[in-house]
Amino acid sequence: MPLRRSIAAGLIGLLPMWGHAQAAGFVGSWKGDVPGVSAARLFITAVKPDGQVEGRMEFDLQSFVSTFGDKPNSTAGVSKGVVSGSVLVIDAALGGRYELTLSGASLTGFYTRGTTYKVPVTFTKA
Repeated sequence: MPLRRSIAAGLIGLLPMWGHAQAAGFVGSWKGDVPGVSAARLFITAVKPDGQVEGRMEFDLQSFVSTFGDKPNSTAGVSKGVVSGSVLVIDAALGGRYELTLSGASLTGFYTRGTTYKVPVTFTKA
């Protein structure tokens, strides 16, 4: 019985490392296109332990750049990105929300703005 408890405790101790390894898969440069907006790039430099993303988003449209921060702010050009498991949710400085799922070297999902605009989006690791 003590051996089983030791094994179970060891496996449970590995869970935070698996989550960290999963989050590390988001780090890097990503290229994509947001229909109706423009070509876009994500530069994710780190994922904090709480899942918050560090880095920036760049759009060809008017050379717009937003950094990732604590809360979205269109005036300051700040977006908020949070990783949870294999999903990245970005509340964008330009408005709207990205819900993207990591699968290998791609982030796929949707960009939604308001109640009437929802388009598929794919970013690939550059």
